Amino acid sequence: MRSFIIIFAVFAFGCSQNLPPTANIASARDRLSEKLAKQKDAVAKFYKPMTVKEGDWLDSQKESGETFEEYIASNPTLPTAARRTIYIQPIGNFTAEQKRVIGLTSEYMQVFYNLPVKLNAETPLGNVPEDKQRSIDRDGRNRQIRTNHFVEDVLPQMLPDDAAALIAFTNFDLYPGETWHFVFGQASLEKRVGVWSLYRLNDLAFEQDNAADRLLTRTLKIATHEVGHMLSMKHCTRYECLMSGTNHLAETDRRPLDNCPECMAKVAWAREPFSSLTRHQLPGAGRCEARTCSKLDLAGRTRLDNKKPRRARDAAAENKTRRRNIHPRRRYE
Repeated sequence: MRSFIIIFAVFAFGCSQNLPPTANIASARDRLSEKLAKQKDAVAKFYKPMTVKEGDWLDSQKESGETFEEYIASNPTLPTAARRTIYIQPIGNFTAEQKRVIGLTSEYMQVFYNLPVKLNAETPLGNVPEDKQRSIDRDGRNRQIRTNHFVEDVLPQMLPDDAAALIAFTNFDLYPGETWHFVFGQASLEKRVGVWSLYRLNDLAFEQDNAADRLLTRTLKIATHEVGHMLSMKHCTRYECLMSGTNHLAETDRRPLDNCPECMAKVAWAREPFSSLTRHQLPGAGRCEARTCSKLDLAGRTRLDNKKPRRARDAAAENKTRRRNIHPRRRYE
């Protein structure tokens, strides 16, 4: 019932299939921002305030966060009539399981952000400058690629004209700078590009359930988080939230696969004029396509009824986390 209340309150402004004239976009967003500001406050009581444990992201990274109103005033990078497609680019060599997860994630991204998503064919890593890579073990097996190789050098050159965002999956480990051991992913707040790694996402986390579907669940969290950055959304520090930073896998695992009221309002405001779908109205007369619904339990965000959602095998771990935590948060840069 909580999912019904929140999704209806925050995302009930279903958009038309016809794009609005450019001259009306600013006015439409102004009206929407007023409604969303009231509605996010109305549902805030359902959300858990941020708590910080030793070793968590905010234990070492001092961030002030960002309210919905501050986001609007920041002149964020947004989808436009000409740039409204999210592209996913796999870079590297992937196992069959990793390919399955990437495919499911691309479908989920369309549901989550209500924008068209295109999954490109795999491409090899190619040549990497010596100063953009390193090995962190003695035998050289763990080759790490610096994130700015993707975010500054490779992806901007691959960015299609109609892209709201271009995000790369890679099977290589990543690091953002010499003082960092690793990072799960990184995205630019201005360039509309980002990268995340599957390298560590199937690892076991201490003192966790380590569900069989942890690779899928963690990938969904990181992917949707990084796209949020490409819409200029900063880390959330107020609530347990999808857009909160996380510092390790155990912290990632206890975060939710959804946004807090502030960040849900940001997403709704950012994509509303150009969204081809609504979060509660998917293709096929209000029902999501069979493959997506069978693999990911999206009933809580795709139906406006209070029936018990259908369980999907690949969403079992996420459902369990949701029941325990009600609304949590996470990691990355």
